[in-house]
Amino acid sequence: TFTISNLGAVGGAYSTPIINLPEVAILLLGRARWMPVVRDGEIVTRFMLPLSLSYDHRLVDGATAARFLNEVIGYLQSPGRLLLAG
Repeated sequence: TFTISNLGAVGGAYSTPIINLPEVAILLLGRARWMPVVRDGEIVTRFMLPLSLSYDHRLVDGATAARFLNEVIGYLQSPGRLLLAG
């Protein structure tokens, strides 16, 4: 199974989710907030959502998990992509 959990509701920002049987992976969303980031050599503020992904390495390859998380990030940055996916 795959679980999605939300730490942000209680004010947390970052955490390491722990998988429990029968989970294979868990995606944890932290609290979204405005943070300074560097874009094109300038400091700007962006609305950032911390994501944490834990998975069972016996079943999921690390590169596959990283690609999955990058896909999630891509959909969060451009939700319109969900309409075009297929």
